[in-house]
Amino acid sequence: MRIKKVGSDSPDIIVTFKFETATSVEKFARYVDYSDRESAVLIDQVEEAFDNHLEVSSDYEKMIGYMKRDTAIVNKDERRTGLFTEWSNNISVNEMEKLKEKLSGAQLLGNNLWNPVVSFDVAYMIRVGILEYNPELEARIDRLDKVFKAAEKEKPKNPKKIYQAKKALEIEAKKRVVNQDKLKAAMQENMDRFLKSEGFDENTFWWGSVHLNTKHIHVHLSFSETKNSRKMIEVQKEIKGKIITIKEPRGKLREKNIARFKSNLFHSLEIDEEKELKILKEVEVGKHRQAILDQVTDLYDSTLLNFYLEETARHLPKDGKLNYSSNRKEFRESKAYLTAFVEEFTRTIGKKEYEAFTLATREQLTDYRQVYSKKNQFDLEQLVVKRQKTLKASLANHMLKELKKESLNHSEGLTSDFLNSKELEQVVEDLKQTKICSKELGRYKGLVEKSYAEAEEQYFKKKLRDLDRFEDMGSNIRLKNYSKRKFEQHIQLAQLKQMSRNNLSELEKEKKKYLKSEIENAREFSINQANNQMIEKKLQRLAEERILLKNTKDKALIQSIYGTNKKEVLDVIEKEEKILQIKNKIYHNNLLKNKKENIPLLKELKIIYGEEKQGKSFKNKFKPISKKRFKLKRPQKHQRFYRKNKKYRKNPILPAHKAKHSFKQALKNSHEAFQSMASFSDNELKRAQRKKRHTDEEEERER
Repeated sequence: MRIKKVGSDSPDIIVTFKFETATSVEKFARYVDYSDRESAVLIDQVEEAFDNHLEVSSDYEKMIGYMKRDTAIVNKDERRTGLFTEWSNNISVNEMEKLKEKLSGAQLLGNNLWNPVVSFDVAYMIRVGILEYNPELEARIDRLDKVFKAAEKEKPKNPKKIYQAKKALEIEAKKRVVNQDKLKAAMQENMDRFLKSEGFDENTFWWGSVHLNTKHIHVHLSFSETKNSRKMIEVQKEIKGKIITIKEPRGKLREKNIARFKSNLFHSLEIDEEKELKILKEVEVGKHRQAILDQVTDLYDSTLLNFYLEETARHLPKDGKLNYSSNRKEFRESKAYLTAFVEEFTRTIGKKEYEAFTLATREQLTDYRQVYSKKNQFDLEQLVVKRQKTLKASLANHMLKELKKESLNHSEGLTSDFLNSKELEQVVEDLKQTKICSKELGRYKGLVEKSYAEAEEQYFKKKLRDLDRFEDMGSNIRLKNYSKRKFEQHIQLAQLKQMSRNNLSELEKEKKKYLKSEIENAREFSINQANNQMIEKKLQRLAEERILLKNTKDKALIQSIYGTNKKEVLDVIEKEEKILQIKNKIYHNNLLKNKKENIPLLKELKIIYGEEKQGKSFKNKFKPISKKRFKLKRPQKHQRFYRKNKKYRKNPILPAHKAKHSFKQALKNSHEAFQSMASFSDNELKRAQRKKRHTDEEEERER
C-alpha cells in the first residue's frame, strides 16, 4: 500500500558520514557500552541520560552500546544484542566484547572510526514493504515528533520536558511493525561493496544497528581497521595549550562512492514489482541503445556522413591505440570529424532511435528523482545529457573499430566537390563545436563562401539574360542599362570572391573592395564610414534610381528586375534614404562623443528594419549574405525566391498585379533585396552541375 510523501523535496534515503580520529576522544571501546547503556530508562537519571544522548560523539567507546540500547532496538533477548555485522543479524554479548577489544586495538594503532547513519523516509519504507502501513499510528507519531521538535527549540531548554516528549515518541515509534531482517540484509549486501570501493581491505571490520526510536527509521553503522590502509596527512592539534603538528589517517571519503552506496541500497530494498518495472525500463533504454549502435555501422545514402567518415579515416594516426576519449594531438583532427559524424548521424539516419533512447532514458531517470537526492540537487535534463554523451562516445568508438577493421586509414577521402552549399554550411557548424584547428575550419568557411559566390554568379547571369528579353524602348532603356551595370557588378564581385585572397593582385583587391561598396545596401553600410561625402554619394545614386523608376512604364521590366511593383520599390528607396540619414547622424554623434543621443536613433533604425515588430525571423530575411553566410535557415528562403522567378520567366508579360510576392515584406526593407536572396544552397551549384555534366558525357560514350 502506498502513502503520499509530504514535501516534494524530501529525499527517500539520506546517508551522512562522520569520523573520529584516535586522538579526538578518550577511549574507542566505550562506544559499545554507550550503545548498550540501560541508565537511560531510569527515572532518577533522566536529565543526565538525555544530556548524554545529545553528546553522542563525546567519545568513541559509547557508540556500540548506544546502537544496541533497549530504547532503540526491538526484539532483543538476553543472549543476543541488537547489533548486526556482515556475518550475523544479532551478535551475542561475547561477540560484542570481542568487538570492543578490536576497537580498542584500532585506537591504540592510531586508526580512525567512521560512523555513517542511513535514514529513510516513512513513505518510502511503506512503499517498499519494510514498514507495515498503519495510518492512525503514523498520524500519532507525526504529531509527537512535532511536540518533541518544539520542545527542543524552546529557550531556555527544559531537559525533562525534552526527554518526556522524546520518550513518548519512542514508545509510539516502537509499535511499528518493521521488517528489520530485510533492512539488515540490504546493509550487509552493500556495506562490503562500499568499503571495497573506498580501498578498505580485509583488516576492516564494521557493525550496525537498526533504530526505531524516531519518526524516521534509521540505521547506525560504524567501521574501523585493525591495520591502517589510509593515506597519512599532517594536521595541527592543540594539546595542553600548545599547537603541534601530528600525522593522522585521512578520514574523508569520496562523494561518488557514498552516492553509489545510496543508489545500491535503493535497488536492494525495492519490492519485486517495482524492480520488475524498473528493469523493464532499463531494458527499453538498452534496446534503443543497441539498435542505434547496430545502425551506425550500416551503409548510408548520405554524402555528408560518408564525407565525415572518409575525413576521419584520412586523418587517423598510423600508430597507437584508438579510443574516442583520447586527447592525443595526432588524433585531434580525426576526432573532430568523428564527432561531426556522430552529431549528423543522430539528427538524420539515427534520429528515430536516438529520440526513443532519450525518451526511455528520461522516463527511467525520473523514477530516481526523489530516491537519494533533494529536489534542488536533481537535474533531470543534465543527467539525460550525460547519458546522451555516453551513447555518442560509444557510437564514436564503434565506428573507430569499424574503420580499423576496414583499414580505411589510407583513404584519400571524399573531395568537397561532392558537397553542396547546404552540406558545406553544416560542416562548418558541426566542426565549430569540435577542437579542430582553425586552419581546417577556415578551409570549409572558404568553400562555403566560394559556393555562394558561384551561386550568385549564376543567379545574376540569369538576371542579365532576362533583361535581354525586353526590347529597348524610350521609357525603359535607361533603367534597363542601369540594372545591367548593377548585375554586371554583382557578377564581377562574385567571380572575385571565388578566388583565393592570396591569388588576388593588389588591383583586384581594390576592385573587390570598390564593388562591395557599390553593391551594399543601406543596412549593410557601416556607420563608421557614414561621413557626409559617402552619404551624399549614396543618396545621389538612390535619387537617380528613383527618377529612372518613375520614368519607366514597363511594369513587366520592373517586376523582372525587382520582383515587385514600382510603388513598393519606391517605398524601399525612401527607407534606404532614411537609414542613410540616420546613420550619418549617429556617425557625427560618435565623433562628438554624444552617444546618448544615439539611443532613439538606433531604436528608429530597428523599427525601419522591422525588428521591433517582427523580431528575429524578419531580421534574418533582411540581413545580407556577407553577414549571414553560414546560417542554415537562409538558403530555404533563396530557394523559394529562385522558384518564384523561374515561374516569372515562363510568363515574361505576366501583369504585375497577378505576380506572387512571397518576399514583399523583405523588399520593403531593402532596395536591393534581391542581392540577399541570391544564395540558394538547395539549388544545384556550379560544381554539382559540372559533376552531372561529366556523368552525362560518360553515359553518352557508353551508348
